[in-house]
Amino acid sequence: MTEQNPDDTGVWRHPAAGEPSWFRPSRRVPRPDARVWPPPPTPHEPPGSSTVPIPVIDARPTYQPQAWPPPAPPSAPVTPPAPAPEPPAPAPESSGPSHRRRRPMSRPVKVGLQFCGALILTLAYVGVTWYDSSSRYEQNNPPPTVRHVAQGQSAPLADATWRLVGVAVAPSQYQTPETPDREMMQIEVEATGLNADAKYLSTTPPGFYLSDKAGRLWLALAAKTPEDLGAGKTGRFTLMSAVPKAVEDQVELVMWQNEYAGKNQSGPSLRFAR
Repeated sequence: MTEQNPDDTGVWRHPAAGEPSWFRPSRRVPRPDARVWPPPPTPHEPPGSSTVPIPVIDARPTYQPQAWPPPAPPSAPVTPPAPAPEPPAPAPESSGPSHRRRRPMSRPVKVGLQFCGALILTLAYVGVTWYDSSSRYEQNNPPPTVRHVAQGQSAPLADATWRLVGVAVAPSQYQTPETPDREMMQIEVEATGLNADAKYLSTTPPGFYLSDKAGRLWLALAAKTPEDLGAGKTGRFTLMSAVPKAVEDQVELVMWQNEYAGKNQSGPSLRFAR
């Protein structure tokens, strides 16, 4: 930069070297380092140089002894109460079983115990299964109850009332020459329906059998059934059965609710006298 000399006539020129100016300050003398922080310690003051005045201590009052009241006369000695009896000390607890190390079980003993456990479980399973099967069998097959019906009388069974019309030897056209020791028997039975379900007896008739005095049974099949059987309606069943000739004059009609009950002889039944 240039500086204008006031004596000059308008011509700019550089100032003389080393002359201070507003754009070239003079060089300052370096100052020594001064401690800023922490502050320097305060110098100790000599004795007697303190300017703080010492306060004046006033005279204290003279100590006056205080009169105490006379002591009270001693009272009668108080007997301390007898101490309460201490509860009896609890009996020492018995020491528990000693933790002795058990000997390992031998292999034969272990196998024997396992076999016994398996056998017990098997027997229990078989017993429970047998009991369940027996209960179901008794429920589905109740014990037989036979009702004897006099000749010419009727009795109810399986949604109808039944009456035996007659038991006789079947005509010759129904006989079987292949079995000369047997006789074909023809049985006539009347049924009167008790309710609307009696109509099903025409398609699924009860179990009919012929029985002798020894209790032997011979199946009797329905050769003819009523076409219309209902509540209050009467129809006739024609049955056929082959029995030995030696018992043809003593067999009687026995009927069950159905053929299954007759085969197992369970539940209620009717036995008609001839």
